[in-house]
Amino acid sequence: MRSHARRRLGTELRLLRTASGLSGEEVADSCGWDQSKISRIETAKVAVSRHDLHRLCGIYGVCAADVERLEALLIETRGPRWWVAYSDVLDAAYQELIALESQATEIRAANAGMILGLLQTRDYAAAVIGSGPMIPDPERADALVEIRMRRQRVLTGPNPARFRSVLADGALQCEIGGRGVLTRQLAHLLELGELPNIDIHVIPTSSTANAYNGGLTMFDFSGPHAPSVLFVEYHGGMLVKEDDRDLRRYRRHLDYLFANALSTDDSRTLISARMRSL
Repeated sequence: MRSHARRRLGTELRLLRTASGLSGEEVADSCGWDQSKISRIETAKVAVSRHDLHRLCGIYGVCAADVERLEALLIETRGPRWWVAYSDVLDAAYQELIALESQATEIRAANAGMILGLLQTRDYAAAVIGSGPMIPDPERADALVEIRMRRQRVLTGPNPARFRSVLADGALQCEIGGRGVLTRQLAHLLELGELPNIDIHVIPTSSTANAYNGGLTMFDFSGPHAPSVLFVEYHGGMLVKEDDRDLRRYRRHLDYLFANALSTDDSRTLISARMRSL
């Protein structure tokens, strides 16, 4: 699966070419390339070199600030990918999810059944991974827990992503791993909710929006032309959605969920009350 960073870069170059009024054939002739090279770069089928990137930016009349931003995006396409070391336990979709998390500037996520992975404690994550219908062997389970913990650095490390999450009230009541595990998990939610880049909202049981199923994660990126990407989680896998129509539909659905959720302050009150009741 081609990296999202490469697809973003290809999309930006295509939009810049279009804005300049040039056809792919005209650009290829100017560079002395085969026309198919422009198409392959713009569709992320091949990587673009730094030299070629600067050449294209010169032809398109790109300003210095945008050249710098595109260079940063180029670096992302080549950057270290720690999750590759776990390729024996991660399928392509999961690796793409981690790549998107590492590149996004804002993440909006909703899950009906459990606490979101980026907000889980180690014990809670271990309980979730070990209680599914397809329980992995102990070694693979340990690796999956470690991966989940490492993913969370996008929220707590340097230049953290903005993270807005919505949980169903039922997720606060499901004692995955037992009362002690859930108590520590709820305390962890309260701690994370104090960070300036993290918002945690809860949909109360009384809300009709509480009937939604599955998990949704919308990724947004820096740059005026950076396309959003949506991950839809379902029983047994994940789907990537990048089509504009799908994105609009799921964005409206996320907006609906957030609109029907409690405020962050009221959500904290509900989480605290649930923790005291355990």
